[in-house]
Amino acid sequence: MRCSAWSSLAISVCSALVFAAPAEAHVTVTPPFLGAGETATLSFTGPNERDVPMMVFRVVAPPAMRILHAYPSEGWESTTTERAATWSGGTLAPSGEATFTIHVEGPTEPGSAAFDVEQRYPGGAAVRWRVPVTITPGTQSSSRGLGWILGIAALMLVVITAAGLLLLRRFRSLQER
Repeated sequence: MRCSAWSSLAISVCSALVFAAPAEAHVTVTPPFLGAGETATLSFTGPNERDVPMMVFRVVAPPAMRILHAYPSEGWESTTTERAATWSGGTLAPSGEATFTIHVEGPTEPGSAAFDVEQRYPGGAAVRWRVPVTITPGTQSSSRGLGWILGIAALMLVVITAAGLLLLRRFRSLQER
């Protein structure tokens, strides 16, 4: 059974709300959605809730996504693979907050996904987060649907025109008798 773009979006949003982790001070992503089959820039904002400085921030993409680029963050060096972006060499003071930005290629199908985010501290301590995103129907899929609609409309126009010409021809032949 095929779903319309709007019903897919509604299902995705509801799923994200139902399966989202309980709200607490945690890493967030802006925007919390991206279009299927599209690229997007996502910014992850993380607080340091520890009494020691945060030394590493790492984002791992879900299997159906690919990280294209990790943008520099002031005071931090970034390294990137298709699956992960890591910022190190800087520090985030206790009670501070920092934003780390990546450019990703989204999966081809709408739904929900989650990034694995890790904050590392001195002595090997780490805090891990699952950061959900909603994959909405992309503009490419809606333009394909529009193409089908326009194609069907053009075909119907040809059929109606042909039927009209046949009726006109038949009407004229009846008048000539």
